[in-house]
Amino acid sequence: MAPLPPDSPRSPRLRARPTAGAALVVLAALVATGCGTGGSASEDNALERASSSDQPADTEAQTDTDTDPDADADTPSEAEAEAGSDSAAPDRRPQSDAADWCATDALAAEVTPLDAGAGNRYAALVLTNTTDASCRTQGWPGLELAAGDGAALPTETVRDDSRAPVPLTLAPGESAWAQLRWTVVPGSADPADGGCGPEPAALRVIPPDTYDATPADWEFGAVCGPGRIEALPLAEGEGP
Repeated sequence: MAPLPPDSPRSPRLRARPTAGAALVVLAALVATGCGTGGSASEDNALERASSSDQPADTEAQTDTDTDPDADADTPSEAEAEAGSDSAAPDRRPQSDAADWCATDALAAEVTPLDAGAGNRYAALVLTNTTDASCRTQGWPGLELAAGDGAALPTETVRDDSRAPVPLTLAPGESAWAQLRWTVVPGSADPADGGCGPEPAALRVIPPDTYDATPADWEFGAVCGPGRIEALPLAEGEGP
């Protein structure tokens, strides 16, 4: 039997909205005319499609559009998820308002006496921020004894690490201090005459992580050792 022409009235109905009942009618007609096994491949495929379902051909598209329109309403977009992730993470960017490191010319140095005992002498080395801006510092100062004429005297600065250094921020007018300790008892490294060497007139103080010194008066006599001074790291305030 020849295929139905494209303009046959049944052709659109057979392909656009086939039903199981229509398939049986067509099949019975083919058997009756002896063309059931001699039809073309396109006719067999059309019959197979016609008997497979009573649903319209566009069922799949309809199913997609019938989904819940609010299903994704609460699902954040990729950009929103990234933005939320960034806002939840801690801000590790450098702070632009962090104070600068304390330069030598920003600090004034002073040495004040503390209680003495058993041949040892103690003093508080105080560094004060003399600028109109805050600055940061941390650690041990460098020290150098000097004579009245400015000549450097033998000095050995020993870091006392019995206390850990801490970061300090000094507002204008605020101070940090370090305890100094030295001995006035002559030892084998001192002059043979039993003295401790020349008497200093000044102590040059190099703040932590700087290269230049700021001066402070020294009124505590000779330092035996020779010139050995033990220093704790800087702490907040002007002394104990």
